[in-house]
Amino acid sequence: MRSNDDYPCRADQRMTRFGSGCKAMQTPADEILRDESGQTLVVVALSLTLLMGAMALVVDVGFVRYQQRQLQTAADSAALAAGLELGNCGKTVCSNMITAAETALKEDGITTSTITPTTNSGTLACAAPTAGSGLTMMINVAPCVLGASDPNFGNANIAEVVLTQPQKLLFGGFVGMRSMNLVARAEAGDAYINGSSSGGNCIYTNGMLFNSSNGNFTLNSCGVYDNGNLQTNSGDSVTASTFLYYGNWSPNNCNSSCVWNIGGTNTGPPTKTTTPQSDPLSSLTQPSQPANSSTASNTTPNSGATLQPGYYPNGVNLNSNVSVTLAPGLYYMNGSINVNSGASLSGSGVELFFANGSLQPNSGSTVTLTGPATTSSTAGTTANMVIWESKTNSTGMYLDADSNSYYNGIIYLPNAGLTLNSGSGNTINSKSTSTALDVQSITVNSSINFVINGSGGYLGGSPSKILGQFGLAE
Repeated sequence: MRSNDDYPCRADQRMTRFGSGCKAMQTPADEILRDESGQTLVVVALSLTLLMGAMALVVDVGFVRYQQRQLQTAADSAALAAGLELGNCGKTVCSNMITAAETALKEDGITTSTITPTTNSGTLACAAPTAGSGLTMMINVAPCVLGASDPNFGNANIAEVVLTQPQKLLFGGFVGMRSMNLVARAEAGDAYINGSSSGGNCIYTNGMLFNSSNGNFTLNSCGVYDNGNLQTNSGDSVTASTFLYYGNWSPNNCNSSCVWNIGGTNTGPPTKTTTPQSDPLSSLTQPSQPANSSTASNTTPNSGATLQPGYYPNGVNLNSNVSVTLAPGLYYMNGSINVNSGASLSGSGVELFFANGSLQPNSGSTVTLTGPATTSSTAGTTANMVIWESKTNSTGMYLDADSNSYYNGIIYLPNAGLTLNSGSGNTINSKSTSTALDVQSITVNSSINFVINGSGGYLGGSPSKILGQFGLAE
């Protein structure tokens, strides 16, 4: 018999004898097509391309986020700078505000050139920020970009700054995105202020006590906020735009005999609120102790003397019938200023800061003081602060009735009480143009009429606001 080896392989099958059978013949092309050694290289190349694309995206995202943070920091700084000029600019965008915002951008290294911003003052409609070829800035007095969704919408005590800047992408061009516009927005001012015509609050206290009958507060165009317990007595009356108390009210004999003119004539009594308010001035930094005044040793000045600002380690005592003037500036007292009966003390642009002691005007004396119009780092003064006690000073201040005395500015006693006494007459502060009280407590003795004229805007309200709980509002 013939074995398999005796049968030749078919020629048309391009086969060759292999052992006892036939095997297809391999051409060079067939070998190349069947070779799998290059597939890994292709997969690796594709994977690397995707990985590099992902890495490029991560780099771009990280870079953009970094630039956005830088721009937001600059917007915060520019808003704070603009907001600090609200009082000086009359709550409009003025040159001082623009310069302050521009300077903040330069100090943050965002730009070295002058930026001319678009501006909007006090209207509720403003254009949306638009991108330009470089950094652009919009300044609005009364935030308006977000519309009614902004809790500070239309509040003229807030400055809004919007920065827009085109940002080139490092690798975005590979996917058709070469740049994008970054937008940063910030607001700064005093959100505590009531922007309505009521003038906000001109009295803040942690406890108001009408100690006896017939006490009277007359507050023209501003309100009272009592953050503690309120006590009244028979015959008391309060005229104010608002009167809120947070704690408890002990009306005593007041139910039928007290007169309330709260936002109108013969209205309802004070309103209890469930929302506590913090001290609007608590964030202020106390002044630093300056060098001794050139007149510090003159603790009992003669009539006609003019005292100079600076540090007074032992206080000052004004004897009877002595008239003394205070030159403008900061008086840093480590003791009381006693103004005895018949003596007078006057000064404009004056801030009295008491590390210890207090101002003690006795019955029959006359005190006429007006705080600084602006904050001055050189003088060490804070705008409109006329009397300020240290947070660790618990010395109470006593004001006796006198029709000629007045205090234009803020009386700030964060850890001490203010007592209003009868004296030569029954009226206190009636000749003031604007006053605000931020005190730990207020005690009103019998038949006292305390008057605050003006808006009392220093603690919140229009039209005059320079000092308050200032900071970034959003």
